Amino acid sequence: MPWHVKDDVYVPVNSNVEFHWVLTVVALKERCIKVYDFMSSNRSSRKLSSEIQKMATMLPKYLELSGFFEQNERTNWLVLKCYQGKNKSHPFEVSHVTGIAQQESSSLDCGIFIVSYTEYLSDGLQVPSWGISSDTLRLRYASLL
Repeated sequence: MPWHVKDDVYVPVNSNVEFHWVLTVVALKERCIKVYDFMSSNRSSRKLSSEIQKMATMLPKYLELSGFFEQNERTNWLVLKCYQGKNKSHPFEVSHVTGIAQQESSSLDCGIFIVSYTEYLSDGLQVPSWGISSDTLRLRYASLL
């Protein structure tokens, strides 16, 4: 499905230095990248921050070159408040979402959390602040397969 008919695009992002993934949601109508980090350590956040800043800078240029902003039969992008006063290559704002359930610091459950959060968000639900069990999620997704 083309970008210009979507409101949100879900993108998993990996830290180059560690085996850690976060979910980013590119909210096109808000000109914002929302970051869902399931591990609250400052060390991983600092490393991911540079990766996400790169995406926030490169994404508008890609959208401009691909003709995204000219696709306005569904949304007139340039009249949205968050696009006004900014040129097409101005970086997207980055927002780190807080108050969300966290994985255990020693676990490698990033993939399970990405799938779970994507499911919550795409269904229009709030991500819980606690109570996500990676064991339960593994069983659930295995049964769906």
